[in-house]
Amino acid sequence: MKINETLQGWELEKGLYLINIASKLKMELNEYTIIDVNNNSGDVCLWSENYNFSLYMPINCDLKKSDVYALYTDFENGEESEISLKDITHVNQILDWCEFIEHTN
Repeated sequence: MKINETLQGWELEKGLYLINIASKLKMELNEYTIIDVNNNSGDVCLWSENYNFSLYMPINCDLKKSDVYALYTDFENGEESEISLKDITHVNQILDWCEFIEHTN
């Protein structure tokens, strides 16, 4: 796993919280997992080559699961969809949500 060296303070806390949530969801975290700040939005993101979604926390949030979102981007049209992880208990629920989006677009 790679955590961007420039993450400090609140951004670093959010990155570590994302790792904690991903672990609880039974996501595979490995050398292909990156924690960084999205330069366009300012959100702190967890991205992995193993998944077709990323996890993120917005700029203004608390360290609680309801402030963690999964973001899916359709690579054909660029359309983005997000879901709060408030009621998500396993990575398979996110994967099912992504598959649903792929089949409805």
